[in-house]
Amino acid sequence: MYRTIVLALDGSEGSDRAIPVAEAYGRREGARIVVAHARTHAIETAIEAALHNRVDALSQSGVESSLDVRDSLEGDEAKAIAAVAHDAEAGLIVIASRGRGPFAGALLGSTTQRLLPIATCPVVVVPGGYTGPRPETVESSAIEA
Repeated sequence: MYRTIVLALDGSEGSDRAIPVAEAYGRREGARIVVAHARTHAIETAIEAALHNRVDALSQSGVESSLDVRDSLEGDEAKAIAAVAHDAEAGLIVIASRGRGPFAGALLGSTTQRLLPIATCPVVVVPGGYTGPRPETVESSAIEA
């Protein structure tokens, strides 16, 4: 059903909750995963290095993966993620409910809130309390739709 899945990560531990969910969908659907990151600061080398490690781990687990980093102004991260999904012709976006944004909403992070009305494909929001499998231990049957 999904040939391409966009996994939105900001380098935070909170956003990492979305990794096993995207991986499980990717395995089940045989889809490639495009990790999307909206770079808001000129120097984010540590974050980008960590994201490359996450992409490498997904690739080593057998899920075709790549990284797409888009420059974005603070507050426009949702537009950058939506653009990655559009350009990749994604059928699904997976994002954590809250990442590292300083002005998070009551239930959803501000980036997630801004993404929902502008996304051109379904968005799976992984809740803050998700305690599912870690990326290195996920099984293809971990997520049932």
